[in-house]
Amino acid sequence: MTITLTQAILLGVVQGLTEFLPVSSTAHLALAQRFMPGFSQPGILFDVLLHVGTLVAVTVYFRKRILSTAQGLVATDEVERRAARRLFGLILLAVALTGAVTLPLKKLSVEGMADFRRIGWALMGTALLLLAAQFVGKRRGDGGRPLEQMKVGHAAVVGICQSASAVLHGLSRSGNTISVGLFTGMSREAAAEFSFLLSIPTILAAALVENWHAYRHNPETFSAPGAIPAYLAGMAVAAVIGYFAVGALLRMVVRMHLLPFAIYCAALGLFLVVAPPL
Repeated sequence: MTITLTQAILLGVVQGLTEFLPVSSTAHLALAQRFMPGFSQPGILFDVLLHVGTLVAVTVYFRKRILSTAQGLVATDEVERRAARRLFGLILLAVALTGAVTLPLKKLSVEGMADFRRIGWALMGTALLLLAAQFVGKRRGDGGRPLEQMKVGHAAVVGICQSASAVLHGLSRSGNTISVGLFTGMSREAAAEFSFLLSIPTILAAALVENWHAYRHNPETFSAPGAIPAYLAGMAVAAVIGYFAVGALLRMVVRMHLLPFAIYCAALGLFLVVAPPL
C-alpha cells in the first residue's frame, strides 16, 4: 500500500465533491488515482473509507430525520410508530437486495476500477438516466408521492438498481437511485431523500465487509507507515465537503437542474471510451 497524506487529502476532496452529485464518485476516484504517482491500495479499501467520510456527512445533514425515525420506532403513538417502522423496513429491504446482488460480483467491481472504457460507457448510461429523470420530473412537476407513501415494490426496485452502481463504476449511485425513485412516481424531494437515507446503511455495510476482508487478508494495510493518518485525513476532508454537496444536490433535484450533470457525464464518458488512460 502506498498512500501519502497529500494524496489522501486530494482524494478526500474528490470524494466529497462527487459522492452526492450525480457524476459517479468512483469514476472520479479511479481517474484521480490513475494520475497519482506511486499510488496503490489493496482492493478498494481506501475508496470505501472515503465513502465512510461522506457517510458521516449525510448522517449529520439528515440527523433530525434519522432521530425522529429512531424515536418513532418506539413511540407510544401507533400511527407514528407504524410510519417509522415502515420507512425503516423499506430502507432495510433496499439495502438487503443491494447486498444480495453486489456481493457475488465483488471481484468484477474491483477489476472494473482499472477499465476506463467500461467506466466511460457507464457514465454515458448515467447521462441517459439523468436526461430521462429531467424529462419526467419537469413534465410531472412535483406532484409525486411523498416518502411516507412509497410502495414496497418501488423500494425493492431502487435497491436492486443501486447494486448496478456498485458493480458498474461510472453509473452514479445518487443519479441512479434518484432517477429510479422519480420513475416510480415519487416526488423530487422524496426520491432524493430516500436515496440519501439509503446510502447510510449501504456505505456502512460496505465498509464493514471491506475492512473485515482487509483485516483477514491484508493486515499490514492498517500497520503500514502513515496509513492510519492518511485514512483519517481523507475521511475527514470527504465528510466536510460532502456535507455541503448534499444540500447542493437536494436543491438541484427539487428545481430539476440535472441537465448540466447529464452533459458533463456524457462528455467525460465519451472521452474515456474514445481515449481511455493507459
